[in-house]
Amino acid sequence: MKTVKYILLISLLSIFSGCTNMKRVFIKDKSEFIERNKGYKVETFTEESIQHLPELLKKYLRVCGYINTPIPVNANVYWTESWLKMSPDKDWGELQTIQFNSVKPIGRVAYMKFLTMPVAARDLYRDGYGEMNGKLLNLIKVAFDNSKEVAQSALITTFLEFMFIPGYLLLDNVEWEQLDDYSVRGTLVDSGIEVSGIFYFDEEGLFTHFETLDRYFTTGKNTYKKVKFSGTVESYKAQDNLKICEKVKIAWHLPEGDLEYYKGTVDRIEFNVFE
Repeated sequence: MKTVKYILLISLLSIFSGCTNMKRVFIKDKSEFIERNKGYKVETFTEESIQHLPELLKKYLRVCGYINTPIPVNANVYWTESWLKMSPDKDWGELQTIQFNSVKPIGRVAYMKFLTMPVAARDLYRDGYGEMNGKLLNLIKVAFDNSKEVAQSALITTFLEFMFIPGYLLLDNVEWEQLDDYSVRGTLVDSGIEVSGIFYFDEEGLFTHFETLDRYFTTGKNTYKKVKFSGTVESYKAQDNLKICEKVKIAWHLPEGDLEYYKGTVDRIEFNVFE
């Protein structure tokens, strides 16, 4: 009986360790970003500082209330809820998602834990390196990829979030081209990786969705193909005097049909985090 209790105790400790150890990796990555963020001065959005941007991006910053507020060099993104679908025939799995974005330097790290099973993952982009690492009980590897295709895809995910954390809009390594009254093409180069996508806006000036052909879809072990990828903002919410993105969904547009695989609701965004 004592042996059985001991085994049960070890199993419970393993589950707890599996969830917290992956989270500690996230915390370490975030801390390293923050140390680098501290090397940059926090400035202010002004009409002068945005004068070089296309009119659509200027309108977005004005409509959302960013003028005369601090320009973000980083941000915590807090999710009220988030869900992941691994494949079209799978059910949605509810997640706990914790996310940190770095503007200077460009980077992103997210911790995701399924609420219905002891699987946790960390998603990272930094300095041209991308990594997806997921484990069961911190013992069994269920996902790991750090290929160049993953790096480019991780940079695309960060690119999509340029409207969430608008300090990105002023970076020197992104070029903007307004295509019409409702869309802007952005081309981003970071650590030798070049990606491009189109940002769409509504009549009010709010960002609605992002599309790119530069993200890789995994077709098998170490095999990938570029597939149309999109992110859609379905609603906005008030945060102090700002409008921030709220309900979000992410999808692949496959030849056999669309696969919506991530959806969530943003609770709040905390800009310029230095602790």
